[in-house]
Amino acid sequence: MQKTSTSDVRISPLWNLKSIWLTLLLLHGTILFAQAQNVTGQVLDPNNTPIPGANILVKGTTTGTATDADGKYSVDVQGDNPILIFSFIGYSAQEVPVDNQSVINVTLQTDEQMLEEVVVVGYGTLQKRDLTGAVSQIKADKLENENPNAVQDILRGNIAGLNVGFTTSAKGGGTLQVRGQQSLNANTSPLLVVDGAIYYGELADINPNDIESIDVLKDGSSAAVFGAKAAAGVVLITTKKGKLGKPTVTLNSNIGLATMSVHEPVYGPNEFVAWRTDVFKSIDVDHFLQPHRYDDPRNLPADITIDQWAAYDGSSPADPITVWLQRLNMQPVEIENYKAGRTVNWYDMMFQQGFRQDHTVSLSARNEQMSYYMSLGYLKNDGVVVDDEFSTVRTRINVEGKVNNYLSIGMNTQFAVRDESAVPVAWTNLRALSPWASEFNDDGTYRYLPNGEQSGGRHPFAASSATDRLQKFTTLTLLRILNFTTDSITNRLNIRTGQPSVDAPPDKTGRPTIGRLTTCSNGIKPLMTFTPST
Repeated sequence: MQKTSTSDVRISPLWNLKSIWLTLLLLHGTILFAQAQNVTGQVLDPNNTPIPGANILVKGTTTGTATDADGKYSVDVQGDNPILIFSFIGYSAQEVPVDNQSVINVTLQTDEQMLEEVVVVGYGTLQKRDLTGAVSQIKADKLENENPNAVQDILRGNIAGLNVGFTTSAKGGGTLQVRGQQSLNANTSPLLVVDGAIYYGELADINPNDIESIDVLKDGSSAAVFGAKAAAGVVLITTKKGKLGKPTVTLNSNIGLATMSVHEPVYGPNEFVAWRTDVFKSIDVDHFLQPHRYDDPRNLPADITIDQWAAYDGSSPADPITVWLQRLNMQPVEIENYKAGRTVNWYDMMFQQGFRQDHTVSLSARNEQMSYYMSLGYLKNDGVVVDDEFSTVRTRINVEGKVNNYLSIGMNTQFAVRDESAVPVAWTNLRALSPWASEFNDDGTYRYLPNGEQSGGRHPFAASSATDRLQKFTTLTLLRILNFTTDSITNRLNIRTGQPSVDAPPDKTGRPTIGRLTTCSNGIKPLMTFTPST
């Protein structure tokens, strides 16, 4: 048995040696396969001019680089059949397989579709290839999945150089500023132009679902078109029209919840008492002469009796809890509620999850003789603050017909009713309210001063419950369009009539404003403004 065992031991080193060589060979092939391959080259335009800053990305990975000032690049690739993606603004992207090539030169072709896009510039339209000036455009249909409730939602974060404010109210919206604050006293809001006519109404009256595109003029050329009114920039809004084909019915319906993104709760009942204890200890610099003067008498150390503690200010030891809370300057109603264990959660009373809904239905079509677009929208938002509500009904009718080869007429009509009657609770009082205060009086009415102290805050529901406000705005905007062609030149005449709500401010003479008529020739600038009144 021992000889047999010795014979086996002598054979196994040879077998192990073969196994080791085979393993090393496999590892060597694996290492060679996993090594990165370096690819270099140059990126040119159709005129063989180097393109600096072009992007090169290894498809399916995050590995990439950019060309230098001479259009040259160098990138490491690895894996099975790697593919390089070459791209640059204004050019069509190209995908090139590496196929063991070490040098890959690419010529990017101009993206003709992008250059053929039409941009509204105030005095007409231009193709992007012919555009000179600071103009930014956004197509509203690219943001439909974001469910914009207001025009500002379309612009926010999508137009370079345009600052869009934000408000957390149910109405939403926000201010607009082109390239920041340009004046200390003058108006810094950009001029609004809708379908070629200056728009004096609220952006809240425009349904985002009715918008085809928005162009923003940001440089001095806007002032050359619209005059001094455009000193702070121009926002050009183009609404939808009918498209060739059969009539199309579109339904857009969205529902959701508005919630607090960050909760900042105030002190609870016990934290509120501990906070007042710390405050009075910091105010009374001599409190160390009277140890535990502002501490709960139920938690006194063994070397201090209740009688000693009460004698600090000559109080009776019969009711130490009342003495302690009075030292913390808590009011009688707070002391009563503390003993009874009654508290108020003001935070939960003031904030909520707001239900939101937005529904729009539209009908549109176009043929060789006529184009129309009609829509009806309803929006109702509840804010995160209780009793903060906003609702609006918005409708639009855009119609244009061709009379003959050189004349077409049309009308764009917008009607909106906004309800801003709701009075939200005064949530800013939250920081001053005591959780030990009382919410109601004995007769069930709201207690205006919940803790009976002037500095203790006002009841957040007192003002809203005592206010019965009706604040509705009704606007009707008519834009009559007349297009006529002479000698291959298309002229456009816009006549805009605005009917504001009954709450519209009076004019300079003190008479109520009934309507506004603005006439434009070629869309260049207003030639006449007429304000009739009763």
